[in-house]
Amino acid sequence: MRNRLLGYLIILLILDWTMVGAQVVQERNAYPPSRQVHLDFHTSEHIPAIGQQFDKKQFQEALRMANVNQVNVFAKCCHSWSYYPTRVGKMHPNLSFDLLGAQLEACKEIGVKAPIYYIVGWSTNDANDHPEWCARKRDGSFIGENYDMNAPGSASKPFNSWRTLCWLPGGDYHKHILKQVEELCQRYKVDGFWFDMYHILPRCYCYSCVHRYSMEGVDMNNHAAVEQSVARASKQHMAEIRSLVAKYHPDASVFFNATPHVNNSAVFTNRLYELNTQQELEDLPTTWGGYDKLPLEAKFHLGKGSSVVAMSGKFHKAWGEFGGFKHPDAIKYEAAAMIANGASCNFGDQLHPSGKMDMDTYRNIGEAYKYVEKIEQYGLNGKPYSRLGLWLSMNEQADRGIVNMLLEMHYDFVVADTGNLDDLEVLVIPSQTRLGNDQAKRINEWVNKGGKLISFGKGLMDSTRTSFLIDAGVRYVSDGTYSFDYIKVKKGVNKHLVSSPFLAYKSGLKIKAEKADVLAGVVEPYFGRTYSHYSSHRETPYRLVESDHPAVVRHGNVVYFSHDLDLLYYSHAARVHRQLFQNALDLLYQHPALSIKNLPSAGRVSFLKQSIQDRYVAHLLYSPPLQRGEVIVIEDFPKISDVVIEVRVPEKIRKVFSIPDNKPLSFSRSGDLIRVKLSPFSMHVGIVMEY
Repeated sequence: MRNRLLGYLIILLILDWTMVGAQVVQERNAYPPSRQVHLDFHTSEHIPAIGQQFDKKQFQEALRMANVNQVNVFAKCCHSWSYYPTRVGKMHPNLSFDLLGAQLEACKEIGVKAPIYYIVGWSTNDANDHPEWCARKRDGSFIGENYDMNAPGSASKPFNSWRTLCWLPGGDYHKHILKQVEELCQRYKVDGFWFDMYHILPRCYCYSCVHRYSMEGVDMNNHAAVEQSVARASKQHMAEIRSLVAKYHPDASVFFNATPHVNNSAVFTNRLYELNTQQELEDLPTTWGGYDKLPLEAKFHLGKGSSVVAMSGKFHKAWGEFGGFKHPDAIKYEAAAMIANGASCNFGDQLHPSGKMDMDTYRNIGEAYKYVEKIEQYGLNGKPYSRLGLWLSMNEQADRGIVNMLLEMHYDFVVADTGNLDDLEVLVIPSQTRLGNDQAKRINEWVNKGGKLISFGKGLMDSTRTSFLIDAGVRYVSDGTYSFDYIKVKKGVNKHLVSSPFLAYKSGLKIKAEKADVLAGVVEPYFGRTYSHYSSHRETPYRLVESDHPAVVRHGNVVYFSHDLDLLYYSHAARVHRQLFQNALDLLYQHPALSIKNLPSAGRVSFLKQSIQDRYVAHLLYSPPLQRGEVIVIEDFPKISDVVIEVRVPEKIRKVFSIPDNKPLSFSRSGDLIRVKLSPFSMHVGIVMEY
């Protein structure tokens, strides 16, 4: 018990330091450099003459051509090799000089910041030399990412296959990392550190972790408890690194990769991102999360007061691929989207083992960054501004189903919590949300004061999932009888919708409308589909009468859907479902901060407030992502015409102009509504409204 209490005290001290220290550094580094490159260098010992064609002038020429103001350079790679003379690690056996030092010197000469990259979770040669450093499964075997521990040396090795190490305090690998980081801090003037691979160790059963579980009283058969312990220990590991770096370089940035990604992992839910001086969102939209992943994550962290760096790559299909090129138009679009979402830009490259920079890569990035330089001041330091809030359920499909609908409808939003409810007109709660009693109480108070609420499925229910925590005017009866059913809309939510029943690919809950008005009913099929009892190819046809349980109801300021419409849209993307959601939202959302007319659904909108500059900026983007083979590509920049924006803000707008052309725009005013008709544009335009 004494050891357990001591452990909890240490964790509390770490969290206290995190919140104070991170806030101080955040204020000091409010603006991460806007045009960055992340330069990978994971290089085998079987390749000769490492770095022998590195030339300072050529390196600088590439950075100048790309118009960058920061590049992440490498100290240690996934193979475990260091690229400088180290006494702690092992220098690459085929490198004959201080490549890291040469890059840092080259960057300093031209005024480019250069944080140092250091791999943590993957370090294969360290794993081979020190099996006691390795992460282990419950049965004691080694953990590897796509790694066959028993494969012969001649076997084909899959992409992205590495052995995993345990970096947690108590183990010797953690001590090794601290020693090498201290060596780097002592050897170089450090702008920052970029530590990689912190999402790959949800659980570990190495000797030191098993000992920690014993001291903490953790049941090793309880996966959730083990993951919580690993997350807390990771936070301690990160806090020790932060403290060490601050000792030598108090102004240095520090980032632990993968910690900011919004998901239901213990890494995120335990807020390991609080140890970062800025939040960097590594992605490759062509193959990883798509082009609609950034807005939600950027909004979350900007709403928490962090600065954000959005990361993509020059690569076509996979991070770090050699010879993979994204078209410069796609890089330009992605960069504009990053700025539009209030984030600095970063594009990844991987240096050839020779040390020679690929000038085509930097020419392509440079084309994008020429554009970024024109618009960056209208995105950085901007905060998302909207009266529509999304409450995160931490169920990715439910959350992203709503996000996808809102993005396609051009209803910009913020991420909501109990702290910003009073700034909202409408709150959307996903179907998979599990509200705590205190959260429900706060939301009820907000609704009673005039707040408006939309929710789906069991999103408003208590832990039993049978009773409503928030009054929607209905009573839960049971889950749906069938695996699917049909929705028939009534007057009030029927705009642009068919009058016939339309399919819901999963049935809604059976509810009774006790105090609510019914906006749409459920029509059930004649029967379910079995081998002995079926009709036609798929779903059984609908009955000719409605059931006695509704699909959509309204009770005062609450609109409730019995279906998991968010999950349905994520999986099936039926436009009738999105239109039904939009119709319901329009019943409640009477005073949107930003409204868009005549922008195609593939267009994207971001509305930022830059308080320091006394202005709002509406960013509009259009280039439809196209599925080509296994990847999504950006290719076409058609001209978009006749777009109209309407803005409601508390300040009096005195001047409106577009960027990047700085063209003054006329606008009309009606009460608190500002209306602007845009000139035709392609790819991106920003509308700046000064007050």
